[in-house]
Amino acid sequence: MQQTTFKIRRKIILAFLFSLLSVLIFSAFSFQVHREIGHRLRLLELTDDMFHNILELRRVEKNFFLYRQVASLNEAETYLKRVEEIFQGHESEILRLKKSPQQPEFGRILASYREILTQIKLQVDRVDPDLANHNFAPLEESLRHQGQELLTITENWEKEERLLIDQLFQRAIILFIISVVVFLALGIVVAFYLSRMLVQPLLQMQQAMDKIAHGDFTPLPDPPTSSEEFFALFRAFNRMIHELEEHQEQLVQSRKIAAVGTLTSGIAHELNNPINNIVLTAESLKEDFGNLSQEEAMGLIQDILIQSDRASEIVKGLLDFSRAEHPEFGPLSIGGVIHDTLKLVRNQLVLSGINVEQDIAADLPPIRGEKKSLQQVFLNLFINAIQAMLDGGTLQVNAHPSPDGQWMVIDVKDTGVGIDPEHLPQIFDPFYTTKQVGRGTGLGLSVTYGIVEKHGGHIEARSRKGAGATFTVTLPLKLEV
Repeated sequence: MQQTTFKIRRKIILAFLFSLLSVLIFSAFSFQVHREIGHRLRLLELTDDMFHNILELRRVEKNFFLYRQVASLNEAETYLKRVEEIFQGHESEILRLKKSPQQPEFGRILASYREILTQIKLQVDRVDPDLANHNFAPLEESLRHQGQELLTITENWEKEERLLIDQLFQRAIILFIISVVVFLALGIVVAFYLSRMLVQPLLQMQQAMDKIAHGDFTPLPDPPTSSEEFFALFRAFNRMIHELEEHQEQLVQSRKIAAVGTLTSGIAHELNNPINNIVLTAESLKEDFGNLSQEEAMGLIQDILIQSDRASEIVKGLLDFSRAEHPEFGPLSIGGVIHDTLKLVRNQLVLSGINVEQDIAADLPPIRGEKKSLQQVFLNLFINAIQAMLDGGTLQVNAHPSPDGQWMVIDVKDTGVGIDPEHLPQIFDPFYTTKQVGRGTGLGLSVTYGIVEKHGGHIEARSRKGAGATFTVTLPLKLEV
């Protein structure tokens, strides 16, 4: 295992804090923009109010000079007072509207306008009876000029504020688009990062568990992320794989013992023949010992030795098969494996009335495997075939290289009851069986599948109900280097 560099929890917290910080930064910018928009809208409201009051002021100002009515003068003073109240009440905010030092002072012009209006009002009080004929020309010109400046300034303020508000709205839209793009990119980066950091190791473990379900106990390599948690998890997972592999070997051994139990009756019958021959030959030797020549006696003794060797070979084959050994892979003749396995079920086949047809060439290229494990594979297939042909039948075993020369293909075909198509996808699952209670545990084909997978091959089944079944085992050839 390589040196760990980080903890997932710390990385997730940092990613969350980074995302939160990004949200806070954009929120601060957005708040500032909207705050400025709100402030500018208030200023626009003030300038708009002042502008309309100055417009009304100019209107009554014109009415006074046209019709020389004192009411218009009083009304002008009312509007002027409103403008002064707005300006004085919000002078600090309004003065922010001044854009350049050259811009006229609104307060000075407003005071000048008030002074001129006061002078006009004093003259009106003095010449009230002769107001229509009184000449206000000098003051009128100054008042009109000051009024126009006030109107121009407020109008410019209003236009500039509207333009500034439009710019702020555009800035808010741009900020919104940028935030969407940034958060989308951030989401993609975080998702990719979390996927690489979390999902990939989990998928790797899922694939490993699928392989374990099919008998492949290959340990997991180092996780794709340098996460302390995943390193610990992968170590624990590999320990579990090691223990499962040991239990799998125990399961294979138990299946061997179960197969030996299945073969017991056939083996007992097969042993009975040489033992009976030994007993009969020994009794003949005992009864006729005095009358037999040395050559005849040696012949009987030789028969006893031959039958003893025959019985010994039967027991030796059974013990070799059932013995628990650490599997060692090497070059094997598939014909020899099948021949030795058929010898184990020979009497089972005879007692069940089953004929065996073999199509296995003598010059087949060797495969790479472990003999006892492959015997277990074919023994399970042969026993299943025998149990499927209760009234006798034919067991066909064919072996031939694949067209590409990379694989050895072995077909085990029976003429038994067959398998329902709906059951075919599950027949290699552990503990799945279609046999009656007491006839099977559902582990035989599962163990077979695992052994074949461990050999780098694969197994598949084809069948129809009532038309027999064909199991095809494909194993890699031991190619010459």
